[in-house]
Amino acid sequence: MSDLPRHKSGVGPTRRNALSLLGLGGVAACAPTVERTLSGDVAASGTFDHGVASGDPMATSVILWTRVTPNESGVVPVVWEIDTDADFSNPISGEIEARAAKDFTVKVEATGLQAGTVYHYRFKTEDDVSVTAQTKTLPEGSPEQVRFAVVSCANYEHGFFNVYDLIAQKQKSAGGDHYDAMLHLGDYYYEYGADVYDAPDKPEGRIHEPAHEIITLDDYRTRHAQYRRDPNLQAATAEMPMIAIWDDHETANDSWRGGAQNHNEDEGEWETRKQAALRAYYEWMPVREPVPGRAREAFYRSFQFGDLLTLVGVETRLTARAEPLIIEEFVEEIIADVDAFRDQYLNDPSREMLGKEQQDYIVETFAQSKADGVSWRMLANQVILGRLLTPDFTPYVTEEATTAIEKDWPGIHDFLTLSKYNLPFYPDSWDGYPFARERFFEALDDAGVNDVLVVTGDAHEFWANRLTRDDGTHMGAEFVTSSVSSKTLIAYLGDATAQHNLLLTRENDDARYYNALHNGFVEVELGRKSGKITMHAIDSVNTRDYGSFRAASFSVKPRRKDGKETLRIGAPRGLGLAQRALFAGLG
Repeated sequence: MSDLPRHKSGVGPTRRNALSLLGLGGVAACAPTVERTLSGDVAASGTFDHGVASGDPMATSVILWTRVTPNESGVVPVVWEIDTDADFSNPISGEIEARAAKDFTVKVEATGLQAGTVYHYRFKTEDDVSVTAQTKTLPEGSPEQVRFAVVSCANYEHGFFNVYDLIAQKQKSAGGDHYDAMLHLGDYYYEYGADVYDAPDKPEGRIHEPAHEIITLDDYRTRHAQYRRDPNLQAATAEMPMIAIWDDHETANDSWRGGAQNHNEDEGEWETRKQAALRAYYEWMPVREPVPGRAREAFYRSFQFGDLLTLVGVETRLTARAEPLIIEEFVEEIIADVDAFRDQYLNDPSREMLGKEQQDYIVETFAQSKADGVSWRMLANQVILGRLLTPDFTPYVTEEATTAIEKDWPGIHDFLTLSKYNLPFYPDSWDGYPFARERFFEALDDAGVNDVLVVTGDAHEFWANRLTRDDGTHMGAEFVTSSVSSKTLIAYLGDATAQHNLLLTRENDDARYYNALHNGFVEVELGRKSGKITMHAIDSVNTRDYGSFRAASFSVKPRRKDGKETLRIGAPRGLGLAQRALFAGLG
């Protein structure tokens, strides 16, 4: 970076000299306590072989979902039941028909429920009964805490969904009331065909269905069905409600409002493919149907947990997003005049992300939350919001690593050439839309909202970032979850990954912690006055025998900065010596 951080005396080493003081070898934390587990391998069978799920909970209602596997086409009557009693002694019930027009999926809104209550539910046909699962409604009044499991990026071909198993096991071990919901931040499945990525150690039999890239409605339905047959996904969704947003792979890689990187002209019209993907998504996911009068793409909504938390899920792919910049296509322009590239392309005010309608909704929802005295405002977000720019990677990335990376990313050589210009590390993230981010932050700042807690997916990495405006005004904190199974950076950099993590942390003022070593999930626990963020990691997705451990944990607390209420990340646990030095160096 051109501007190095400055620190008060006594705070500790600066981030720039932390590595020179400690050496790149000072990475490892104390050996974590690893708990070994064998994930489940038995999925549901019979009429309901795709399991059950619930989602989009409200205080008095929740969405219940399943799919009937019919012996023949036609109409299948299905009875649903929900009760506080697992024996269903006094259930609320109803009947719905599973039809071919919706791929025999069944989705109902169970209403008339009690707030903040655990419910059991099931489905029945004339010949069969589904598993009994549980869900939970949102609390009203003044709850003492809420707790979420935050997940993202589950590629079936990359390995077993052991992260889902770990979440389910934690819920069961706590008597079924540990998590209020699972927040799924997108890339719930991947659209690629079979064997797209080089993964010689992937488990036998984890091959995408259909074998080709999914494009048609039947394709998307088939891929949903395959993922829903996974026993560990079934286990997690049977234990708690899901609050889901989509990212790009639910349609196609690097999607935007007018297309996608992974959509070609010979694959038909983008609008046709997109609508097929959305139709299958609404059929197969436990989410509410689109708001009447709003486009199906406008999949943003809010959830109220009493006076403790206002949660907003955003849509940053299909509604308004401008086409992502592929920075490697601007090599000559950047080398000639990087400032002109930033002015003309990167900072173009027309490069939208949220769109005005959605931005206004978020700002107004959080402003009302603030006015109502709600303790926390949380954004469920797809791609990294914090500022992460590239350091010069060329001295650190070996030719061997470059060769490994270019199998999945042919542009790696140009990326390394351009890395010294401090451009976005992830152009597909908010860094690729800096004007839109500043406009969003300005609107929140003007509304008196500087304390947004953001949870993010997409990156296959753990991050803890502070959020700031261009002038340094604090806007909140961001925690990024690693992936359920999608490959992390260690698949490409190997033993050098930890050093890469330190380098990127050192060179970005707002990055407090970075870990691209492990798959895993983030646990968010929010109390009345403080919160705790725990990054749970697993050591393998290649076998059902896996170990789980805490990669890191942090506190997050309200604080006043420059006369404004914002958030402070503190109390780090599980960090290595160099990571701690970098964390302390930011203050």
